[in-house]
Amino acid sequence: MKQMFVTALDRTLPIFIELMGWNEWQEEFNRPEGYHCYHWLHTTGGKGLFECSGKTMTLSQNQGVLLPPHVPHRYVTLTHPWSTWYVTFNGNYASFIVSSLGLATSTVIQWEPDSPLSSLHKKSRNMAMRNLDFNGLDGSAFVYRFLVNLKRHGQVDNQRSLSQHNVRLMPLFRFLDENYSDPNLGLAHMAAYAGVSSQQLNYLFRTTTGMSPYQYLIHLRILKAKEMLINEEKLTIKSIGALAGFLDTSHFVSSFRKLENMTPGQYRNLHFNRV
Repeated sequence: MKQMFVTALDRTLPIFIELMGWNEWQEEFNRPEGYHCYHWLHTTGGKGLFECSGKTMTLSQNQGVLLPPHVPHRYVTLTHPWSTWYVTFNGNYASFIVSSLGLATSTVIQWEPDSPLSSLHKKSRNMAMRNLDFNGLDGSAFVYRFLVNLKRHGQVDNQRSLSQHNVRLMPLFRFLDENYSDPNLGLAHMAAYAGVSSQQLNYLFRTTTGMSPYQYLIHLRILKAKEMLINEEKLTIKSIGALAGFLDTSHFVSSFRKLENMTPGQYRNLHFNRV
């Protein structure tokens, strides 16, 4: 276990580590009042039983649970040994970061054996031993990266992880990047290319990007248009809209304004110091 020396300055950080450790022989814990910080516990070997929020869960290797502060819980060993890695963290924006990432709490999160989460306990121990400032800014960066990886690779209720969805969509992302200029490109074409139904494609996109396939395509077209507005100064707004895949200039301008809060012309002038 490494008890972090949390300074007054550390407590002003958006997020900071309070405690971190790796128990080769995990003991039983009963906390009827919960813990005062966010608490992550995962199994690195063996198996344990975890109880919280009226649920009883088995934590096997490559499985863990994230608890918000003050959630009553209890965990006991099912095998000997039961080895675990844990980290507790807090901070002014800890709750905001957890909720913004949409991380599941008080339930089992699992990941694939080749995920970065599987070797995290070893890497964190080495980092903490080498770096005396690990409890400061480095520790803050570490716990944020951990939470991002948990979002990226964690699986809840046997659902695919964000990274698995992303891998599945990557060929389509490349296809769209090469064919965004086709004004006839639509949901049916995208679904056919991906080999899934329109409903499945919509689910994959919303899970991975938070947008529908059509919204993603519009964002991509606007991104390409922004590049042309800066790099192709001789092209007219109308030409750029057409090259970006918009059927007419009015749709291009309205879509651009909606996303960028300015017209294409204003965006171009902004980057060329025009008034």
